[in-house]
Amino acid sequence: MTSLTLRCIGRRADTHDVVSWQFAAVDGALRPVLAGQCLTLHTEIGGEPKCRAYTLSSSPQDPFWQVTIKDVGLVSHHLHQRLQPGDEIRADGPFGDFNLSALPCERPLLLSAGSGITPMWAMLRDELARRPDADIRFIHSARSPEDVIFASELAALAEAHRGLRHALVLEKVLEQDQTTHPWLGRLDPAMLRELAPDLLGRHVYLCGPTPYMAAVSAMLAELGLPVDQLHQESFGLPEAAPVATDGDHFWLTLKKSGKKVKILPGQTLLAALEGAGEIMASACRAGVCGACRCTTTGEIERQSVVTLSTQDLESGVALACSCTARGDVGLEY
Repeated sequence: MTSLTLRCIGRRADTHDVVSWQFAAVDGALRPVLAGQCLTLHTEIGGEPKCRAYTLSSSPQDPFWQVTIKDVGLVSHHLHQRLQPGDEIRADGPFGDFNLSALPCERPLLLSAGSGITPMWAMLRDELARRPDADIRFIHSARSPEDVIFASELAALAEAHRGLRHALVLEKVLEQDQTTHPWLGRLDPAMLRELAPDLLGRHVYLCGPTPYMAAVSAMLAELGLPVDQLHQESFGLPEAAPVATDGDHFWLTLKKSGKKVKILPGQTLLAALEGAGEIMASACRAGVCGACRCTTTGEIERQSVVTLSTQDLESGVALACSCTARGDVGLEY
């Protein structure tokens, strides 16, 4: 997919450490998008190109694209410090299969934590635009009321749509605010049973930090939710722990320079390159955006083939963030 240039047309502070930016296309129109899809934004930091994938928090009905970003990490902090209305930025996308359009169901349960609310907010607004009376449950977890992104907008949406029921699960709430925010602590099976008593009749959409997703996935399995009713979104595939014994490794040979990089069984190509000090474009680190495309020779194992065509696969193209070596590998990027 070719890149496009976006112009920032708005910037809004959502919380003390979260900002939303709105974008229009510099030339032509924005590409069609499904609610819950992502963009890869490209920038430069200290003269070096950097990129990162972000979920669109806008819905397909909006006349602009919007990303909502927490001030965590190198690229995100840079955007918080620098990106202002009128600035231009290069983007790839949209991409991703985590959306209600691709995974439709009559009665969704949306579960999110922290910045994981962004695809949920896009999908929720899109679903209610198409089905105003849809039966939707939305449970969002955050540290405190001040950390809830889109809090007032979510309350207004629930007020306008009788089929939407939402709850906030908060770790820290002042005593005088506990009547307004009764769900304290972290989401647990008892809360899930009470907030979604018909859980097993719903499809669940889950997004948030990796520990949250792991804990909630385990809870849902404990409560008996069928595996095919759980849909998850997460950036940063958990890297398989490299399995090594003395001398147990393969070699990546970089075709342009001839440099050899050691790679352990179970280690991704991207992790091996970064461990050797090589700089490779990457964004989602979850095998969905295509930023780390490379061409390989030798025996590899792909954990993701999203964005890759049959011709790509036959030509040895791989996504370095989600590909491991099964022998010595030649690599070009």
